[in-house]
Amino acid sequence: MKRHIIIGTAGHIDHGKTWLVKALTGTDTDRLAEEKKRGITIENGFAFLKLPDGEEAGIIDVPGHEKFIKNMLAGAGGIHIAMMVIAADEGVMPQTREHLDILSLLGIRRGVVVITKGDLEWKPGLREEIQMFVVGTFLEKAAVVVTSAVDGRGIEDLRRILWQKCLEETQGGDYAQRNASVNSFRLPIDRVFSLKGFGTIVTGTLLDGALDMDSSAMLYPKAHLVKVRGIQVHGQNVSRAFPGQRVAVNLAGIGKEEISRGEILAAADSMESTMMADVKLRLLKSGHRSLKSGARVHLYHGAAELICKVILLDREVMKTGEEAVVQLRMEQQTAMKAGDHFVIRFYSPVETIGGGVVENPNAVKRKRRRKLEAERRFQTSSDTDLSKEMSGNGAKLVPAQINKTNSIETAGKNYDLNDNNINKNKENELESTPIFIKIQNLYLNSGFIPPLTDEVKSDFSREKEFSAVFFKMVRSGVLVRYDEKHYMHRDIRKKALDMAATLYKEKGVIKTGEFRDQLGISRKCAITLLEGFDRDRITRMTNGERILITRI
Repeated sequence: MKRHIIIGTAGHIDHGKTWLVKALTGTDTDRLAEEKKRGITIENGFAFLKLPDGEEAGIIDVPGHEKFIKNMLAGAGGIHIAMMVIAADEGVMPQTREHLDILSLLGIRRGVVVITKGDLEWKPGLREEIQMFVVGTFLEKAAVVVTSAVDGRGIEDLRRILWQKCLEETQGGDYAQRNASVNSFRLPIDRVFSLKGFGTIVTGTLLDGALDMDSSAMLYPKAHLVKVRGIQVHGQNVSRAFPGQRVAVNLAGIGKEEISRGEILAAADSMESTMMADVKLRLLKSGHRSLKSGARVHLYHGAAELICKVILLDREVMKTGEEAVVQLRMEQQTAMKAGDHFVIRFYSPVETIGGGVVENPNAVKRKRRRKLEAERRFQTSSDTDLSKEMSGNGAKLVPAQINKTNSIETAGKNYDLNDNNINKNKENELESTPIFIKIQNLYLNSGFIPPLTDEVKSDFSREKEFSAVFFKMVRSGVLVRYDEKHYMHRDIRKKALDMAATLYKEKGVIKTGEFRDQLGISRKCAITLLEGFDRDRITRMTNGERILITRI
């Protein structure tokens, strides 16, 4: 599959980024009236650079003002090659440093340093300042090009270097590996607008796979199916767009007010909405702020800006320069993929403090290590934890029912929980008790919409044997965990598991939409079931689709 290169500017306000793009491409990327009036870039601008082989590279011109850093982040996620712009008369400034930090956190590995305004009087010691600035970064060995808007110096040298960087990017091992795998398309939306006669248009940098006119498309995280009516690349109508291209997509049947920047246009059923992700986080060495567990931060992923809490799993405080696997808990739904890069900024005052890579985009709530034993509750089927849970509102678990020998006493019978060779007659006796039958019928009749555990406890609060029997049903696997608030009968779950196995056998993957349709259940129910299979290491999410990793 073809892939295309995106080049991005970075640097402090008024250091000549927009002029540089115009000198390279002939395009003025300041498209807003306010930008013209104020002489600064507010939104990301786009242009196209003709390459010697006839192809075109996209160029993103990002804002340099601190106030518009979130707009810079919305465009920086798709960049392959960075132009770090530094004005000769001012040198390295605050946003120069923050932009370099952001580019590093986003995994960008190729770039060039461009000194603009080369015709002006230079800041004393500028070259030494730049050398110190790039030490230890991906720009440490990058070329430095001096340019000028007055006499045009350096522009052709810069074109040559950018062409060389494009060749390095396309011939690199990472590029070849990405190019070898054909994945579902994904377009983080950084702009939404409408045109008379066309309707709603979204734009972004295409990731992962090719987008065709007949592609089945969905908006995430809301999982809203949409129809692709038209595709433009570099202002030209096309029938197919490729990864790395700046793309405008005309969508039918949806108004622009129904779409927000930060949403994702992707192949139908290729992603799942999430509010929780396990990530590898690194705090900047140059930062000045540590991070406490539970701290709220601004999260930037793709073109989205979200608020989330950072849960530290193995420490109380994360210090500058440290790296750890943490859990992000979002305050609103989003959609991610494993391997995505992200940036976090301190909640207040807002400043960049770190970033990293998504490891599990659809995580389940994880416990901090120091609390693991105390908080295991149902998921470990611990006798004590389960008995505490069942002694909540209503049904009480009396000491005589779970005795010191770890057995259940119900209906005058005693059942040893430690005996793996439990007498079959005794097991049959338990299953024939009226309370067991009532509970089992309730869960079987509920099917794929199981009742809340708290409601079950309340309904059976007058049944003195309920807690003991329910406890045994969980221990023996008759009832299995569905989510944090529900159990499901094993026979119902088995139907779902068999369907997952059938789909995998027939198609080699398990797609959420097909799984949902075959069982006739809601999308939410399908996702909950599939995420449970993931937790049990029966299935695994790969490139937006699940594969079976355990023989059923």
